[in-house]
Amino acid sequence: MSYDALIKKAWSSGTYALDEAEAAKADPAAALSRRAARAEMEEIAQREAWDAGACFCAHKEGIMKLAPFVKFREEKFGAVLFETRSEKVYTLSPTGAAVVREVIAGATSADLGERLQSKYEDSSGKMAAEAQSFLAQLKEKGLIVE
Repeated sequence: MSYDALIKKAWSSGTYALDEAEAAKADPAAALSRRAARAEMEEIAQREAWDAGACFCAHKEGIMKLAPFVKFREEKFGAVLFETRSEKVYTLSPTGAAVVREVIAGATSADLGERLQSKYEDSSGKMAAEAQSFLAQLKEKGLIVE
């Protein structure tokens, strides 16, 4: 199994371990490729580790979260939401990514605008209004639940 195939398998399944049969198929000449794949996977894990606290906190009334089967991944251009059941991919701008990060961090609908305003110094309130509109779209599509 190539390391590209392994990375794709790991990303879709969430399993980052090889069984003995798969390990035996690995090409020993691909050590550089393995190191590069490992470094990339460690970087992704480190980048997404900030989400762990939100996953373990008790759910409180009014707090939003990603719907089951929705995955969030930050990218250089913003972020991506992937709905695994329908296999739909939604590309997010940096502002959209900030909204989803706040949702994952435990924001409520009521305090989302305030959190974004203070974090990004938006005195006009335009970002808060756009965030609420975007949040409504995410809820309508079933990507965010309360």
